[in-house]
Amino acid sequence: MGRRRRAAVIETLHDVATTIQTEETATGVCERTVSAAADLLDFTQCTVVIREGEWLVPYATSAEAPPGGSRRMRIDEGLAGKTYRTGESYTVDEVTPTDETSPADASYRSGISVPVGEHGVFQAVETTPNAFDDDDIELAELLVSHTATALDRLDREQELRQQNERLDQFASVVSHDLRNPLNVATGRLDLLAEECSNEHVDAIADAHGRMRRLIDDLLLFAQAGAATLTLTEVDIGALAEECWEPLAPTDATLDVDTERTIHADRDRLRQLLENLLKNAVDHGGAGVTVTVGELADGFYVADDGPGIPADVSEDVLTAGFTSAEDGTGFGLSIVVQIVEAHDWDLTVTESAAGGARFEVAGVAAPES
Repeated sequence: MGRRRRAAVIETLHDVATTIQTEETATGVCERTVSAAADLLDFTQCTVVIREGEWLVPYATSAEAPPGGSRRMRIDEGLAGKTYRTGESYTVDEVTPTDETSPADASYRSGISVPVGEHGVFQAVETTPNAFDDDDIELAELLVSHTATALDRLDREQELRQQNERLDQFASVVSHDLRNPLNVATGRLDLLAEECSNEHVDAIADAHGRMRRLIDDLLLFAQAGAATLTLTEVDIGALAEECWEPLAPTDATLDVDTERTIHADRDRLRQLLENLLKNAVDHGGAGVTVTVGELADGFYVADDGPGIPADVSEDVLTAGFTSAEDGTGFGLSIVVQIVEAHDWDLTVTESAAGGARFEVAGVAAPES
């Protein structure tokens, strides 16, 4: 292949990558790959096989391949199996009866075999010997790198769907199977309180209240990881003031030092700010001042309280961890979920006054 032709093919392959990424199924990705290999690389007889359990299964085969030109085989079988296991590309100049290629059709005389990430193998063949060279391997590797990226994305999306299904099931259990018997217990306790006055009644009522807060936070924790974002323009400072008004004690102060507008899901950002502000009030002590300010690519919430003890600094974002007697341990882990859902970055550090400071970076501003 001439230098100019090769450069043109490489440029076109990069364009093809965009179309491959739009496919919504593994079969579609593989069919798009085979089509591009035939149209751009002149690989008229090619296939993509994908691992399913202990097998490599054909997902797409070019139209000009003979009937049965690709077949299902074990991952320890033939050149396809070797390619998958080693993660290396191979060129076969001439197929012989005694080699390890195990071709699907007796007419195949030469070929190339290229791994598709950890998913499977791409192979192209010809009915004549010595039909492929190093350039063919390089171009095939470039093409299937886009295939592997698309298949990686589909795997992540499938994993996320499964995770969301588990979260939905979890939320259902928490919402019904736990909340309903708690409501019954609370109702019976109210009846008991009408008949007698006992210190144990108040203790049970407090426990019920903590259980109810825990259920609410568990639901928020599940929803924070599963809900779809609805992005809009949000004024951070104005939203922080809205969150502060019903939350703060009379001796606490909010200092808003930002006029920044960002691109975020308003409801999720509200929950994030509420949790960070409540954390500052709960742990900052009497007369705490909480500041909401801006970073070069985000914002922060800081306080002038005693700060985070060194021995728990690595645990504060862990779900279920709390240093407060009546805390649920899910407030900051919900913040983590919301930050991750937006693809932002969260850092916990010390404020200028020695208190706690939570920095949210990588935040997108609205398009102008």
